[in-house]
Amino acid sequence: MQFRTATILLLCALVPSFTSCGSSTGPEGQEPDGPPWEYPDSAYKVIENLEYAYETMDLELYMSCFRYDFEFTGCVQPEPTTWGYVTEGLVHDCMFDIVYDVDLAFEGSGESPWSGDSTGESLELERIFDLNVYMDEYSGFRASGQEIFICRPDGDGTWYVWKWFDYSDTKERMTWCGIKQQFMGDRPGVR
Repeated sequence: MQFRTATILLLCALVPSFTSCGSSTGPEGQEPDGPPWEYPDSAYKVIENLEYAYETMDLELYMSCFRYDFEFTGCVQPEPTTWGYVTEGLVHDCMFDIVYDVDLAFEGSGESPWSGDSTGESLELERIFDLNVYMDEYSGFRASGQEIFICRPDGDGTWYVWKWFDYSDTKERMTWCGIKQQFMGDRPGVR
């Protein structure tokens, strides 16, 4: 994965005719009509980037959706499972490296101020999701349900996912948290 990314960056630097290589700007420097957003200046754009990164299994774009203070919480009984930025990266590095394909679809577009932030800067975005992670052409994992993303802007106005609460449908065989845990193994950092 790192070799492929380094090779692409090297090719972009060596071939001047590929001026838009790796860029998410459109003609004449205009931002494109959809993801990936280079600088998500709205909460919904960072969620669109997250969805796009999953679909394309782009680890760099995926991790750009978070900052060091990110926290994921799988809200499945009996006890919620929580981890941070480093573990999220390790899990998805493993996942994107070994899975055959990923299909993720979000529904919903609402956002509202999050009551847990006294500054009023954070927004709560609820999304209904359907996720399929294929280990090969015929088998894999499926989860669906609701996710709550708490997004906030960083110092330069770029929005990121600060907190993520997984409320997967427990009638499914697997939750999104459970799918992530399939790629965790003995990884350090889980709290």
